[in-house]
Formats: sequence, structure tokens, C-alpha cells
Amino acid sequence: MSIDDSTRPRDAVKSGGVQRAARRRVTKIEDVAALVGVSASTVSRALARPERVLPETRARILEAVRQTGYTPNPAARTLRAARSMNVLVVLSSPGHDEPMVSAFFNELLMGIDLALSAAGYGMLLGNLYQSVEREERVVNLVAAGQVDGVLLMLNRMPKASGRSLTDSGVPMVSVTAPAAPGLPLVAIDEEAAAAAVARHLLELGHRRFGYLGGPADHAIEQRRCAGFMATLADARIGADAVVRYPGDFRVGSGRRAGQAFVADRTRPSAVFAISDEMAIGFMKEVRQSGLAVPADLSLVGFDGIPFAEFCEPPLTTVRQPRELIGRSAAELLVALMQGTELAAEQRCIRFKAELWLGGTTAPPRT
Repeated sequence: MSIDDSTRPRDAVKSGGVQRAARRRVTKIEDVAALVGVSASTVSRALARPERVLPETRARILEAVRQTGYTPNPAARTLRAARSMNVLVVLSSPGHDEPMVSAFFNELLMGIDLALSAAGYGMLLGNLYQSVEREERVVNLVAAGQVDGVLLMLNRMPKASGRSLTDSGVPMVSVTAPAAPGLPLVAIDEEAAAAAVARHLLELGHRRFGYLGGPADHAIEQRRCAGFMATLADARIGADAVVRYPGDFRVGSGRRAGQAFVADRTRPSAVFAISDEMAIGFMKEVRQSGLAVPADLSLVGFDGIPFAEFCEPPLTTVRQPRELIGRSAAELLVALMQGTELAAEQRCIRFKAELWLGGTTAPPRT
């Protein structure tokens, strides 16, 4: 369905954009219904119970929602007294047997909560657990106007029954990884941090490397891998000289990679794990086999979780300013919820991470 200018709200045509017009005139559900040629109750069903509406009709309604800027609870966008005053934080653990929140997210959430509380907002936590049902509940919760904004701590935009979370029109910010193109993002400079790891290991004299990464389609994996491999390439070390170990950012995949390392007769002298949890699992396995860190193997993690400092020896790692990232993302979202228009440079905020030298790196054995 295509909605031409003659059928758009008059204010939107005059202003040159629906978003600017929305602050002067609140789009009602009846407006969307009139554009599509259906009843208001059909529009409501398409947003709240999409399985009860024909796919073609639902697609036309969603297109009208996008073009008009309609949100299911328009009063929540304009009247403070009618707002939910809650923000939803969405993340995803691999499964129900995993912790609700991993060690990496603790300080992030603390920063988010502090900033939201200061602005008068509460925080709701939604873990998708890789579940289609939970993902649909999150999409429906937001579409129903139960929250005023969303912080996404995952690598993609949640979808359900053909709808995306973006269809709700609720302000959103990505935290640590981009969930969708064009969405405001607060993160670190992943490539620069991974490049610092490579330079440190090269300066120690290492020339045989292992790389313990994350899922291939994950933006964080792609950026950290790019920064690490590009720096090695500058030192004339090709990708074929790097042993790749698959991982998922969790301890279990680190242990599996450690087992593969122990079984390999031509082991690398240094391994970069792109999460501390994987590095800790990796170190446990190699030490149980009788190998010593860093005498037999230099190891670097990433994230700077508290447990890394209490390893024996303490883990060399990249420390992220997680509380600052969380606080900044929440403050950015509050600005969006209050109607602030962001300049281009405000839509992507990247902080510098710090390479912290523990006791798990040393020159290779000669």
C-alpha cells in the first residue's frame, strides 16, 4: 500500500515530515483507520492481536502507522500524567538455564537505572531467552503503550507475527550493539579496542595467534574481529596464521575452545577471547590440562567484568566503561522521550575502552 500526500495529515505535508507534525497534532487511531479504509477496532486488533487480522490488511495498517507516526497510546506521548513513566530494557540470554543477567550487564543496568531514576522513570527488564513467545510479548507490550521508551541490549530488532518493535513508534536506543540501522547507538569503539589487544601481543613478540570469537552474524564479533585481524595484517600476519575458535560470549564455549586448544599439537602462543566469560572458561580448561598461563599461553579477554580481576593470575582484558555507557544511553533515551531532536553526531556515541594488563600475558617461550 502507498499513501500519497493527498491522504496524509495536512500538518505533515506542510511541515515536510510526519515526525515534526506529530508534536503539533496527535494522530488518532481513527486517522489510521480512515487512511486504510477499515474500522478503528480492526486497527487495534492488527496491533494487539495480529493473528486475528488478514496479512494483507495488517500490512496496509502497519504502513499507515509508519507514515502517520501513530502510537497505540497517543496520550502517553504528550501528557506527562498519562505516561507509563517506565522504560523497557530488552536483552537476550541463550536459554532458560542461563542467568537472567550475565556479569557483563550488571554495571550497564546500574547506570541505566540511576539515569532513569533521576529523570523519574522506572525500569522494566525483558529477557527474550531466544523465545518466540517472549519476543511476541515484548512487541505487544510496547505496541500497547505500556512503556514510554525502549533500550535494546541485543544485536537485532525484536519481531513478532510480521511486526517489528519499530512499528510502535516508541523512542528506542541501542546499547553496546546496533539493533537496527539508523537507531541511536551508545557503545565503545570496538575495532580500536581489539586493535590495542593485537598490538600488545605483537609487542610481546607473539606471532602465532588464536581468536575465540562470537556468532558470525553478531555486530560486536564483526567489529572486534575486524580490529584484531587488521592490526595483525599490518604486521604481515595473515588470516591463515590465526586459529579460529567458535564461541557465543559464554563460559561454556570458552571451555570447549580450551579443549580444542589442548588437543591441538601446533598451538598458538597467544589467544584473544572477545569476552571475559569465554576467556575464563578457556583458562580453566588449559590449566586443568597442566599448561600454565602465561608461561605456556598468553590470554586476553574483553569487557573487564569483576570476576576477571579475581582470576589467578588476574586476566588481562579490555575494560569497558559499562556504567557510563548505560547512563549515557538512558539519558539519550530520556531526551528522545521528551521530544528532543538529535543532531547527527548525537545519534552514535562511542567511548574509548582501556586495555588493562593483568597477569595472563607474557613474551612467548623461545
